[in-house]
Amino acid sequence: MGEIGLSVLIALVALVIGVPVGHRVVAGVPPPDGGEPRRAAPGAAALGIGTAVVVAAVTIILHRHPGWLPAYLYLSVVGVWLAAIDVRVHRLPDHLVLPAYPVLVALFGAAALVDDAPVRLLRAVLAGTACWLVFLALHRLPGSGLGRGDVKLVGLLGGALGWLSWPSVVFGMFAGMVLGGVGALVLLAARRVGWHDHLAYGPFLLAGALLAVLAGGG
Repeated sequence: MGEIGLSVLIALVALVIGVPVGHRVVAGVPPPDGGEPRRAAPGAAALGIGTAVVVAAVTIILHRHPGWLPAYLYLSVVGVWLAAIDVRVHRLPDHLVLPAYPVLVALFGAAALVDDAPVRLLRAVLAGTACWLVFLALHRLPGSGLGRGDVKLVGLLGGALGWLSWPSVVFGMFAGMVLGGVGALVLLAARRVGWHDHLAYGPFLLAGALLAVLAGGG
């Protein structure tokens, strides 16, 4: 089986595992304050289509590196869930984010063995740690708007982008912040949020990371 065939097989496995449970995972996360969700959970079909689009895009970009795909497709599937959850209840739940750390370490560790790429693995660890520390400092600034869940998320995203390159890390983090800023301005202009309302940054951070993978993963 060639690289393309193996990559397609890995993508299909990710979809078969991730799509059927996605709606239940997203709908099963309650708001942190015990109140009503801000939005209804996306339907199973809509969430499945969104997951399939992201998985297909990442697979097309990384098809020459099937050893990397399990890590990136795992993050793609979980990332779609996290984006939907954050929009719905403004929460990035620990039971999805924290287990992703050891899972990605294991998957990138396996990729490092397959590709004989210990430098990539080391860079991923350093990048994830650096991003976590930078966003932790931003989180502690008055009025930053970044939650603790955002800080935990960028550790994962920084590690995944660090596997690619340092420029991918910078691009992904910068893109996420820019998208978040633009999104906030659009919501303010549309009067969907006020100046003191909390904004769900998770989807923007995830979108920035996805753009970095699509730009730098080939």
